[in-house]
Amino acid sequence: MPRRTLFDRLLDDNHVAEEMDPRQTAGGLLPQEAVAVQGAVGRRIEHFTAGRLCARRALARLGVEPGVPVPQGEDRTPAWPEGFVGSISHTTLWCAAVVARASEVRSLGIDLESSAPLKPSVLARISTPTERAWIARARDSGLMGKIVFCAKESIYKCQYPLTRVKLGFRGVNLEVGEGSFVAAFTQAAGEFREGDTIEGRYLVEDGLVATACSLSVR
Repeated sequence: MPRRTLFDRLLDDNHVAEEMDPRQTAGGLLPQEAVAVQGAVGRRIEHFTAGRLCARRALARLGVEPGVPVPQGEDRTPAWPEGFVGSISHTTLWCAAVVARASEVRSLGIDLESSAPLKPSVLARISTPTERAWIARARDSGLMGKIVFCAKESIYKCQYPLTRVKLGFRGVNLEVGEGSFVAAFTQAAGEFREGDTIEGRYLVEDGLVATACSLSVR
């Protein structure tokens, strides 16, 4: 039996995840997708291709025809087929896409990052004073800082399709538990008021940090 993907373990059965090594792609982009990487360097094309392959494979498992593209929208986010929501993320060594039916999931966000610690200057830029205080007390503060960064990326991807607000890293304040996190908005963003929360989960494995959050249809 194949190993469950990272995101299979972070999200429920309403979500379909596909993952792959981006270095193992060759071609694979549909014409509507390839427009986004015209003139790009090799690694950017690899990552973009792997993301679209994962996305279309995941959509196919939900009944979408393999030839339906996932182009890049004007805001550079994936333009999902009508009736579906999704999220894509990648690192140099791994790529993932998760999709769901819009009748079951309003929005979702995933992120993948290397588990290597952030530079102190980056941590200061992406975290609130409250977060930095408890990160400093963590058993592995370097890893915890990266979990915070990764979680905030997934929160951004989850809220953006609903709000179209370019929320900054300090637009939410995180609390991180064992394998889970809660993000509280520090400012209003579309339907979200200050103090509203989004919950998510994370996993650290094979040198990667994976985070995911999802909002079910009410």
